[in-house]
Amino acid sequence: MNGPDSRVAALDGLLEEAGLDAVLATKDASIAYLSGFWGLQMERFFGVAVKRGGAGALIAPTLDRESANSAPTSLERLLYPAAISNGLPELIAFLGDAKRIGVEEDHLNFARSVALREAGYELVPATETIMHLRAAKDAEEVEAVRKACVHIEAAYDELWATLMPGMTEAEINARIAFAMMRRGAKHCEPHILFGTHSADSHGTPGERKLEVGDVVVADIAGQFGDGYWGDLTRCASAGPPSDWAQKAWAVVHEAYVDAVAATRLGNTTIDVDAAQRAIIEAHPEIGACLHGAGHAIGTEVHEPPFLIPNWDEPLREGMIFTVEPGIYNSDVGGMRLEDDVLVGPNGPVMLSTHPLELRIL
Repeated sequence: MNGPDSRVAALDGLLEEAGLDAVLATKDASIAYLSGFWGLQMERFFGVAVKRGGAGALIAPTLDRESANSAPTSLERLLYPAAISNGLPELIAFLGDAKRIGVEEDHLNFARSVALREAGYELVPATETIMHLRAAKDAEEVEAVRKACVHIEAAYDELWATLMPGMTEAEINARIAFAMMRRGAKHCEPHILFGTHSADSHGTPGERKLEVGDVVVADIAGQFGDGYWGDLTRCASAGPPSDWAQKAWAVVHEAYVDAVAATRLGNTTIDVDAAQRAIIEAHPEIGACLHGAGHAIGTEVHEPPFLIPNWDEPLREGMIFTVEPGIYNSDVGGMRLEDDVLVGPNGPVMLSTHPLELRIL
């Protein structure tokens, strides 16, 4: 049984306990997880429906029939003509006399929810059930994330060989996005910021030019192959690093080491965050701790569970997290290190291995 088919079987195994007759996945990432199919949703309806007992179907418009039919899944294909159908009649015919339908309540839109209720179905929140399954990756998924990390590491090699004072944030982000697309990225999210702008961890790259003395925070994420993401962050200094940059990097590195070590069986998501937070919050003179230790990653670049103080979930074998402590000072900039870490049977397993040191440009 291949990866998607085994995941459908695992989902079927959860339906009875959840009191569901069927489940409907509508998020792109969940559809791909269960079928290997990626579609461009826009206004059209896509989904994977699984009934108790294991019967399942991939619902997609005929516009996407080639990619739907070639997806690596044994699911029945329900292909509808989008010009005259919205896909719901085909879904309803498949669901038949099922009554309680689990749905991704944070995604299924209001109009479709109303239509399904009017057809006589009781809709039950099932995002948590689906995400519990998605959280622990199988061997095929682990390898897909590892391969994504290899491509991102190559992007860092190009970044360090290309970036120099005088270049703008917009220019280097465009170059790295193009480099990732050349390597087959489905989606790419380079996020490279300079100087004080790097203290805005989710700032928008702009026309700021790199100047000697600036710190550089380079967060690069990309989706490759079968649709799995990798997400890494490294830092650099344009010219000799300042005292602040050296101290900030040392603090973040210590927090990174402790947080990675905490990413193991027997701990919870809170434990990983607490490990990095204890180090960073002990150095307010350097900067502030503005975010959690990281997040799970898979068919979405950010997916639960999250490594934050108010998310308490035991770590399970097969979970993959970004571990990304950072420290931020509005007067100077930011510093962050990030790698993708697998919860293995005997401890954390690094899926990304690019050098961590503060790069001197």
